[in-house]
Amino acid sequence: MLWPGSGIPARNSGPADAQARSPTAKVKIGWVGHVFGERPPSGLSVPEAVSVATDNFGNLVWAYSAWKLVDPNATELVPLVAPPFSTPVDAVLLPTANMLVNSSKYKDVEDYTRILVNIVNGISPQTAPIMLIAIGSQVEFEETPGVPRSIEAAAATGASHIVLDPEQISFLQRIKASGGMMTTRGRFTEQIIAANGLPPPLPLSCPSLFLNHAPRLGATLQQKWDAVLQQRDPNLRLAITLPNIPADDKGREKYADVVRFLAEHILKPYRKTTTIILQTMWDVDTLEIINVKYGVHLRPDRIRHFYDVDAWVEGMKACCDFVFGFRIHGTVVGVAAEVPGIVIAPDIRVKELADAMTIPTIDMDKANLDPATAFDLFDFIASVPSYSDKFDRQRRAIARVYASEFARLRVPLNPGIVAIASLAD
Repeated sequence: MLWPGSGIPARNSGPADAQARSPTAKVKIGWVGHVFGERPPSGLSVPEAVSVATDNFGNLVWAYSAWKLVDPNATELVPLVAPPFSTPVDAVLLPTANMLVNSSKYKDVEDYTRILVNIVNGISPQTAPIMLIAIGSQVEFEETPGVPRSIEAAAATGASHIVLDPEQISFLQRIKASGGMMTTRGRFTEQIIAANGLPPPLPLSCPSLFLNHAPRLGATLQQKWDAVLQQRDPNLRLAITLPNIPADDKGREKYADVVRFLAEHILKPYRKTTTIILQTMWDVDTLEIINVKYGVHLRPDRIRHFYDVDAWVEGMKACCDFVFGFRIHGTVVGVAAEVPGIVIAPDIRVKELADAMTIPTIDMDKANLDPATAFDLFDFIASVPSYSDKFDRQRRAIARVYASEFARLRVPLNPGIVAIASLAD
């Protein structure tokens, strides 16, 4: 079998091959990243949670979702931290998000890239194919010269302007040479990789698309979306995820009108039924601005943060009817909780993933979030294309690619995803 477009044979024989395993032996999968063992203790503050989890709780969602791709009853995940590795593994699962950058910004990710290069170079390509999951890119408008300054235009044509550093190209070539699989967050990152001379990877979005294994999840979300618009409840229980605003003057200036819009048009009219979901320490700073500058004071029980993905899904299901947010994984957790929502894309990165997952989205530069203009939340929701049947159709198509690739690599796929892949269109 071949890695797509590579001409490089995947491992089909050898002492660690599935054909030589005992029928009852678990497949050993090397794991690179945060280890999800026992659930963390509840009640930690945001700074305490950051110290034991990650500085952006949204990052836990894609990592945990990658962890859950495999069949837990047929696999054993083996953490890989740094070579030499003493435990032989049959394949390697390597989820990474915002790794690829234009060469001019490589210093920002150089240390992280080299950590991953060191790990993959410590894995024998003859024994363990590497599954690189949901790799994405961090690209700013100024890195796409000649492209109109809009999210839509940059996403459509900007990929060809991105030149990857040789170390990152070498890393991707190493993944290819292992005979494994490479998936991207979406089309934009796929195009960047192809423009840098590598075979096109698989644009499968984020594995968090499969946190919930309900076969007709999109139909459920659409039904609830329709109910929100039909009822137009002034006490709608909203979940709000804040824009990711750096704690500096430039970031605050860029998002000043958006923060005022949230305060005046969302938080004030829905303050009794709104829950703000904090994902970073920067969100704490933004909330302080909303409190001090605009006089919006929410009760403590209306301000939540989650550093355990299952608890986040459970909490979202219990608290909210709709997600209005600027964070892709905040909205994705809503999807997993069967709570419909919108993600307002502030950049190419969020747009790419929302489009790939067919989650209702609108570019921030088209959303007209003007704090001085009258705003009706329900009219705004109605103006955004909803899930319809395309969400379930896309999810089935992606599940089938996972099923095919995992079968090729002899890695047991989570039965819930297998079931989705087997559904008829």
